[in-house]
Amino acid sequence: MKTNWNNGIDYGFSTVRSMMWILGLWPLQNGVIYTIQWLVIFVIVSLTLINTLIEAFISCDAPRDGLETLRLTESCIHAWLNIIFPRIYMKKLAVNINSAVDDWLPSTKKELRVIMMGYARAGRLVALTQLIFGCLGGTLWFTSVFLVNKDKVATIENNTAWNFVIPSTCIYNGISYSTYKAIFVMQIIQGFLVLISECACDSFFFSITMHLCGQVELLRVQFIEVFRKRDGEKHCENIFGPVVRRHCQLIELNRNIEDAFNINILLRLLIISVVIAVSGVGIILSINRHDYKELIKMVTSINFFIIQAFLYTYAGDILQNQSESIFYAIYNSTWHEMSPTMVKDLIFIMMKMKIPFRISAGKFFYLARTTMTDILKTTLTYISFLQFTVNN
Repeated sequence: MKTNWNNGIDYGFSTVRSMMWILGLWPLQNGVIYTIQWLVIFVIVSLTLINTLIEAFISCDAPRDGLETLRLTESCIHAWLNIIFPRIYMKKLAVNINSAVDDWLPSTKKELRVIMMGYARAGRLVALTQLIFGCLGGTLWFTSVFLVNKDKVATIENNTAWNFVIPSTCIYNGISYSTYKAIFVMQIIQGFLVLISECACDSFFFSITMHLCGQVELLRVQFIEVFRKRDGEKHCENIFGPVVRRHCQLIELNRNIEDAFNINILLRLLIISVVIAVSGVGIILSINRHDYKELIKMVTSINFFIIQAFLYTYAGDILQNQSESIFYAIYNSTWHEMSPTMVKDLIFIMMKMKIPFRISAGKFFYLARTTMTDILKTTLTYISFLQFTVNN
C-alpha cells in the first residue's frame, strides 16, 4: 500500500475510499481480514438479490407494486455487479490508484496541480452528491415503510401482510410484529449496503476516469513544452522519449479501467433502459388515472436513472476528447521545421495517438455524448411498444 498519501489525492478520493473500504473493495487494502469483510458483504448483497428475485417471480395473493419491485431488483442487481467486478480486477485498479498517488507528489508543478485539481473537484462533487442524496432517499423510504406498518399493529395481528423495506411480503407472510421488527432492522442493513454499493463503485469509476482525463490533459501540455524546448535548442535528440513512455503508461491505465468496468457498464445501461421504459409507461398510466403522487415518483425515478447513465457517458466523452486533443496539438505544432528523423518519429507517435482513449460498454459501443441520445431513443421505442401492448 502506498504510504505517500497526501492532501491532493485525499481531496479527490477520500469519500470514495471510505465507501469502498466499507465494502472491502478499496484496491490498496489487502489481507485475510479484508477478504473476509468482502465475503460477508458479498453474501449479504447476494441474499438481498435472491430475496428480490423470489419476490418478483413467486405467486401469492399479497398486493404488490410491480414497478417498485422492478426498480428495487435493478438496484440489487447493480449493487451485486459492483461488488463482483471491482474485486476481480482489484490488482489492475490498484495500479491506477498508485499512479494517482504518485501524480499528487509534492514535487509536482503548481500549474499541473491546478489542472488535476479541477478534475479531482468534479469527482469529489459527484461522490458527495450521490452519497448525500442516496442516504436522504433511503432514510425517507425506510421511515415511510415503518410508519405505514405501525398503523396496522392495533387492528391486525399475525396475518398482517407487512410492507418491507426490501419486498418480502410473500416470503415472510403471516409473521408477528415482533418478528417483523427484527427483519425490518436486518433489511435496513441490507438496504444500506445496497445503497453504498451503488454509490461507491459509480463514484469510483467517475473519479478514477476523471483523474485519467487530467493526466491526458497534462500529457498534451508536456507535448507542447517539448515543442517549445525544441524551438529553443538546436540539437534535441530523443526529445519525445519521456512523453512517449508516459503515453504508454496512460494506455495501460485506460485499459485497466476498461477491463474492470466495461461489462458492468453494459449491463447497467441495458437495465436502465428497460426500467426507464417501464417507468415511462407508468407515467402515461398515472396521467390517465390522475394519480399524481405516483406520477411524481415515476418522474423522480426516471431522472435518477438518466443521471446515472449520464455520469458514465460524460466521463467517457471527456476522456475521448482530451485524448484527441493531443493528436491535434501535435498537428498544430511546428513539425514542418523539424529534421526528417524527428518527423519520422512524430509520424509514428501520431499513428499511435490516432486511436483515442475510450471506455466501452461490453466492447459493443463506446461511451460518448451520442451514447446518451441512443439510450433515450431506444427507451422511447420501448415505451411505444409497451404502450401499444398495454392498450391492446
